[in-house]
Amino acid sequence: MAKLPPEDQLVIEQVRSRMAASRSRLTLFSSPLPTCLAFGKSLADAGWRGVRWLTSHRLFLGLGVPLIAAYLALRVAGVASGALGEAEAWLQYAVWWVGLGVLSSIGLGTGMHSGLLFLFPHILKVCLAAEQCGHLRFDARGDTWSSSEGFHCGAHPPGPVGFWDVFWKVIGTCVLWGCGTALGEIPPYAISYHAARLGERSAEVEAMLGGAGVGPGAPATAVADPAKARDPLAALVAAMKNWMLRFIQRHGFWGILALAAYPNAAFDLCGITCGHFLMPFWEFFGATLLGKGVIKVAGQTAFFVALFREGTRERAFAAIEAATPARLPFLAPGPGGATPAQALHAVVNARIAAFQDGVAARAAAPPSVRSWAARLRGAARDPRRLAAAARGALPSPWGALTALMLASFLRSVVEQFAQSYVAERDRAALQALVDRMVREQGGDDQAADQG
Repeated sequence: MAKLPPEDQLVIEQVRSRMAASRSRLTLFSSPLPTCLAFGKSLADAGWRGVRWLTSHRLFLGLGVPLIAAYLALRVAGVASGALGEAEAWLQYAVWWVGLGVLSSIGLGTGMHSGLLFLFPHILKVCLAAEQCGHLRFDARGDTWSSSEGFHCGAHPPGPVGFWDVFWKVIGTCVLWGCGTALGEIPPYAISYHAARLGERSAEVEAMLGGAGVGPGAPATAVADPAKARDPLAALVAAMKNWMLRFIQRHGFWGILALAAYPNAAFDLCGITCGHFLMPFWEFFGATLLGKGVIKVAGQTAFFVALFREGTRERAFAAIEAATPARLPFLAPGPGGATPAQALHAVVNARIAAFQDGVAARAAAPPSVRSWAARLRGAARDPRRLAAAARGALPSPWGALTALMLASFLRSVVEQFAQSYVAERDRAALQALVDRMVREQGGDDQAADQG
């Protein structure tokens, strides 16, 4: 750009602006077909690059290929079928929960809330099964994918099941999910890191870091000025960005660990910041993995086990009811004159009882009824059953909320992949335009010198 005359630089800036405006309109609502086409091309391109990387990696060639060959040989020969089935069950279990963790944190703040939708109900299901069975010797790995199977108690004698017994039963699942949430923080870091290495400044990174003047060597104070924000909320966000930048630069590994060790909705900004300032990958990811995959999930697991176990829940609510006032200002009494703590206690117990009834109903149903695919096939054969299914298709409030969250997540994923793909294509086209202008300018200069 420095070798080009001002009029050519103006042309390039105009082209860049038109490209950015076009990308901003690439959404499912305004441009559904181009968005879906760009999303499909992005998936194909990413899949091809992933296959090329995997097939050229020495670890995959030295370990992965022999393991896959051994698995196929044992499967075809029918040898060690029991051990293979157990390995497949553990693999499906790990992939499910790690994948849900990735979905929870990937997407720059638009991730699916898989903890609320899957992990916490799983903990509740284990707590209820432990109270019903009187032991923990049931297989909890079946609560994955589309399975609605209940846990089978078996013929084991019942006995006391304490808080820590349940905690250690579910902590492995929670750690897998937490490790997935740490893996989901890699894309924001990687995008920002590579942009900084190339000396580029994408619009997304600039927006998160607060605008102009922020570079890999810039001080932490070069972020947005809270005093120049247009409204109090923007001022608060700018102040938080400034604080996070200073905190990360001052404390490094331990600062990231502290930010990852609690439910932090703004942690995407931490990944972008670390990438922008070229923090080493293992310093960033090690702290993130330890904070999200160990410390945070341990606290969450302890909290939800205490909430979902009847004994600890009743003791906790008894303490809350004794410590809180019977009336709160601007809050009407609960049903039957219940205090706010008693009303909350009743709501929590009612929701847990409803969940337990649903689990029991699904577990008692025959396999053909448990499978949603089987129910759909049966309804399609019988018009009366199809009409009844249509009448009963209206979701519950929780089901509607779940569907809305899933739809919002899928929309954000499609749009982000499509816009990123078009941004890479636009960047290549813009670079080609600059190179052509530079060559033409060089030719004009050479002709002028010869003249």
